[in-house]
Amino acid sequence: MLFLFGLSLTAALPASAADGQQELDHYRLLVWLVTALLFLVVALFLSILRRSRRSRQFLHQESSRRHEAVTALKESERRFRETVDLLPQSVFETDCAGRVVFWNRCALDLSGYSAEDLAGGLLLSQLFTVEEADHLQEVFLQVMTGQRLVNSQFTVRKKDGSTLPALISADAMASQGQVIGLRGSIVDISDRVQTEETLRQNEARLNYLAYHDTLTDLPNRALFQDRLEHALARARRFGSQLALLIIDLDRFKNFNDSLGHDMGDQVLWKIACQLRNGLREVDTLARIGGDEFVIVLENIASQADVVKVAKKVLSLVVQPISLREHQLFLTASIGISLYPQNGEDVSSLMRKADRAMHQAKNKGGDCFSFLSAVDDDLAEERLFLENDLRQAVDRHELLLHYQPQIDLVSGRLVGVEALVRWQHSVRGMISPGDFIPLAEETGLIVSIGEWVLRAACIQGQLWQQAGLPPVRVAVNISTWQIRQPDFVDMVEGILEESGFDPQLLELEITESAVMDNVQEAVRILNIFQQRGISLAMDDFGTGYSSLSSLQRLPLSKLKIDRCFIREVTTNASDAALISSVIALGRTMGLGVVAEGVETEEQLQFLQQKDCAQVQGFLFSKPLPAREVAALFERSFVSPPVPPTPDVTSLTAGD
Repeated sequence: MLFLFGLSLTAALPASAADGQQELDHYRLLVWLVTALLFLVVALFLSILRRSRRSRQFLHQESSRRHEAVTALKESERRFRETVDLLPQSVFETDCAGRVVFWNRCALDLSGYSAEDLAGGLLLSQLFTVEEADHLQEVFLQVMTGQRLVNSQFTVRKKDGSTLPALISADAMASQGQVIGLRGSIVDISDRVQTEETLRQNEARLNYLAYHDTLTDLPNRALFQDRLEHALARARRFGSQLALLIIDLDRFKNFNDSLGHDMGDQVLWKIACQLRNGLREVDTLARIGGDEFVIVLENIASQADVVKVAKKVLSLVVQPISLREHQLFLTASIGISLYPQNGEDVSSLMRKADRAMHQAKNKGGDCFSFLSAVDDDLAEERLFLENDLRQAVDRHELLLHYQPQIDLVSGRLVGVEALVRWQHSVRGMISPGDFIPLAEETGLIVSIGEWVLRAACIQGQLWQQAGLPPVRVAVNISTWQIRQPDFVDMVEGILEESGFDPQLLELEITESAVMDNVQEAVRILNIFQQRGISLAMDDFGTGYSSLSSLQRLPLSKLKIDRCFIREVTTNASDAALISSVIALGRTMGLGVVAEGVETEEQLQFLQQKDCAQVQGFLFSKPLPAREVAALFERSFVSPPVPPTPDVTSLTAGD
């Protein structure tokens, strides 16, 4: 447009003379120059205007982008803060001076502080106990210099003053290469510490229970043996003596059976308290099971020191114990072994103290006993004998001998008593007096008694099959056997198995076996009587049976013990007793058998008193079965001597 304006201006100028032509050219040139200049100015202006518009547009876009970036950053920071607040652990940031500039919600909840507390310039050290301040300052400086802190345990102190254990992790924060503070986390480990403490307590409790008796709280067998080992080690090192005492309460089973196990446990607890309070702290007291306690005495000067302690223990035990409405009185048996006299290890000392304790029991209890060398040898011999006896049946070492029973009227053999013998493969024939009491004590008499009954029934059947006259076979029955719940079934099973006639079987029982439980004994014996089995009371006169109890038993025979026969011709009391038993048997309709007849004088006395049957060495010792057959037709005695009438003095007027 400027260009058109310049052309119109040039055309409007009038042409002039030649002089003016040149001026006109100059003027036109000037116009053209002005027009061109104006054109350039306008073009420059327009260019600047367009650039300015683009710049404004760019700035607007850039401003929008920056605003969006700031908004996004703020949103990201908000989301980050919210995410950090949701973390289950406390997160914090501090400046270089240790002031807390940020912590998340978990940290607020953990510490008990509020967000307003941050405005007051809360120091990180205020979050921990005073005792850990120096350590915290040292750790803070290390982190600020570039070292990382990972799961270090501190005690956090809350705003209310309470504390809790926590794991702290921290690292330095840097901006443009400069450390501006530190950032870290706090993890509350109260539950873990509590769990670990509970586990430690449980472990300690289990460990304690593993080595202590739960009833008395005394060391148990395991801990006692460990302490005894250490005591022996000290005794060896210093050349000192040591004593081991095993304490067993007398007849404690009676208390349990009568009063119940709960009361029995209370008794044991009180006994343990009495012993613990009465002994020195240096003495080891333990309960090793049941009603057995043990004491270890170290550094004893002489046996007199041990005797003094043993007497004190007996006096402690005998003190009356009051439980509910009961007042109980107990005694104890104490066995004592000494180091090094009786052994040099735990096993030897325990074994020998136990043997000594049983010696004290055999003396009646309420006493103590030291194990002598002779007693030790006898105990070992008894142990070996018991082990061999347990295998005697399986090894076929047992055999039966039979002692004839003679009828004094006919003089004939009318029965035999089966007596067990033990033919040991190494020791030879062992006396019944050596192994029968042992079998009774250990309970082996049950299996041995069953073997005897079976072997006797089989032999009796063999005699009958051989055509020999019928004779009654007597078998001794122990108290242990009668107590067995299957005793009746066992007897009937053997009779059926052997085919032996029940009417030719006689079972010999003792007074003690019957009197333990008269009602049950009557029930069992009635069953046998109904089967036709004869029943004899063995060793009559040595027990404690009453006439009322005797009348209830379905007996067929009384056997007078040999101890009364031995001096019947020289002892008036024995003679009177035997006369009374024979008269009693006659009155009750019972046969009477006298055992242990060895002399003619004894025989004559029994014949005069009209005793029915006898047995003893005067007629025959116990014989093997093959030798008994020759005695069936033999007559053993001459016709009986008429009884001597009693002479009664008469006075005038009678």
